[in-house]
Amino acid sequence: MTSSRRDQNRYYDRFKRDKGSKAFYRSTAWERAREQALIRDNHLCQHCIKRKRLTPADMVHHIKPLSEYPDLALVLENLLSLCNSCHNKEHGGRGEKVETSVATRRARFIVSRGNNEVF
Repeated sequence: MTSSRRDQNRYYDRFKRDKGSKAFYRSTAWERAREQALIRDNHLCQHCIKRKRLTPADMVHHIKPLSEYPDLALVLENLLSLCNSCHNKEHGGRGEKVETSVATRRARFIVSRGNNEVF
């Protein structure tokens, strides 16, 4: 892990993550469950595999959120190996899962006023 990533994690743990979650993610039980999920998924991002790309998994994601389903925290069927990029898409960075639909996406156009052409 790079020092900037370590600093980001330290900041998140200190100011954003609740104390119970912090203790959970440092527990031996979580480390074992996480490792089992990574081994099951061959240390590959499962979202990227669906898009026919091979990307190493950095994270193990709770399909049903830990805060809402604490009883599923260590259940292997509730864990999914993801790369950092896909995990951020699931959570919109470091928050709740972001729901995106076709209606919320917008087309972008570049308008050039110099010679009245639209690209």
